[in-house]
Amino acid sequence: MKRKKTKLKIKKKSIIVSVVILLIVIIITLLVGPLKLYFKGYSFKSSFEIAFNGTKSIVLDKDYSETLDNMIIDGKYDKNYLSEYFEIDYYDRENFTNNTSNMLRLRYDTEVINKINKKNDNEINKIASTAYYENLKAYLEYDYFKPELFERYEAYNKGDIKDTLIKVNIGLDKPFYKDPNTISKYSTTMLVNTYNKLDESFTPELVKMDKCSEGENYLSKEAKEAFDKLCDASLKDGMKIGTTSSYRSYKEQQNVYNYYLKVNGQDYVNKYVAKPGFSEHQTGLALDVKSVYSSPFKNTKEYIWMINNAYKYGFILRYPENTKNITGYNSEVWHFRYVGIDAATYIQKNKITYDEYCAIFM
Repeated sequence: MKRKKTKLKIKKKSIIVSVVILLIVIIITLLVGPLKLYFKGYSFKSSFEIAFNGTKSIVLDKDYSETLDNMIIDGKYDKNYLSEYFEIDYYDRENFTNNTSNMLRLRYDTEVINKINKKNDNEINKIASTAYYENLKAYLEYDYFKPELFERYEAYNKGDIKDTLIKVNIGLDKPFYKDPNTISKYSTTMLVNTYNKLDESFTPELVKMDKCSEGENYLSKEAKEAFDKLCDASLKDGMKIGTTSSYRSYKEQQNVYNYYLKVNGQDYVNKYVAKPGFSEHQTGLALDVKSVYSSPFKNTKEYIWMINNAYKYGFILRYPENTKNITGYNSEVWHFRYVGIDAATYIQKNKITYDEYCAIFM
């Protein structure tokens, strides 16, 4: 009897051991997948989620994805976008997973999502997370795309993306002189046009001109020094360049505007005379050039020389022919503006206006 009981105890122990071994095998089997994922870099939460949602082999075959890991951690994981997670660059910032999840849901491709995330702009994230916009990918191809102007791009867009961005950046989707920005700080690159005006009190530091100029003409220091070099070069080439106008204060421009308004009427000043505050002459960077011995200026050798050489000294013809729809002003063959040699060279080479240059680079 005692022997029989002993055999039963041994059998019972054997069964228990077998069960324990089986449980250990099952546990180890269950842990192998998560452990492999964990040692690949995934968090515990992600490792177990991946191990038991049927994607373990797919994930293990690929490099660690920080985007996938954080999608799971933040509760934004969607099995339908598993392959996309591996293509999306991760950025450690607030709302990354939420915004990315929304963009995937709206069917933005991973290339666009990466560009949006790289920009890290709240406005563009808001745009892309709320609706799908077909033009957004094309806008992102240009460094001068400004997300804050997105609605205006969409309203203005006529099919040419580059033209849309440049025109809206300038402000050409609005009527001239409407809601202008006011400039109060001097810089050699400042843009004064029908959308950017100078404060009434704005006055640059001025230097009196003493080359290729008669009477009381003034420019800013940078513009004056550059024009001196231009003058010396023109004289060396046998040119006789003079100056008819340079710096004008806000008040002086007001007087000019009122005079021509009274004499020639509204249509004339709309075409040829800037409103006070909107004149480049107030910047101290612009001047009107003439030929000392011949006129009209456009028919002189001095004009040809200026067109071919002024950019070498940082000056551009500010209002070329057939650009009124961009600059807001009719052609002025005598009006030159100092913008610096780099900008002037680019403008000369690409045959664009300063407004377009600023829309691209500023």
